[in-house]
Amino acid sequence: MFPLRLAELHPIVVHFPIALLITSVALDFAGCFLHRAGLTTAATWCLLLGVPGAYAALFSGFLSERDVALAMAGSMLHLHKVCAVLTTFSFSLLLLVRLIWLLPTLYVKSLPPLVVALYLLASVVSVVLLGLTGYLGGAMVYDRGVGQPLP
Repeated sequence: MFPLRLAELHPIVVHFPIALLITSVALDFAGCFLHRAGLTTAATWCLLLGVPGAYAALFSGFLSERDVALAMAGSMLHLHKVCAVLTTFSFSLLLLVRLIWLLPTLYVKSLPPLVVALYLLASVVSVVLLGLTGYLGGAMVYDRGVGQPLP
């Protein structure tokens, strides 16, 4: 058995929150347009599990930075980190808004359409940030060879 290096932890951790957060947004849109409360509940659970996963991915990324060949990553690593922080922050805000909506004292059967539209717009922006973060991470690995074992 070989020991797990910190740089190998990040790609293991990162994919689970990516799937959960994208699924959360997709379920929100489906729940909104199909008028199914169950889909919105599923979206809430995905968001509730995906945000702590995003923090785990962010933390593992910061830990793995020590093992990265900075010369190979260049400025792309800095941009990847900035996008990752913004993504985690934006999904955290979405979760906070969602939890406030779920408070029993503030619970309303139907939210105003403008509020729903703004929430969905913020969700789309968050997914775009997530996609950009993933693209930059993938480009560092596959285009620049960051984190790849040396021959």
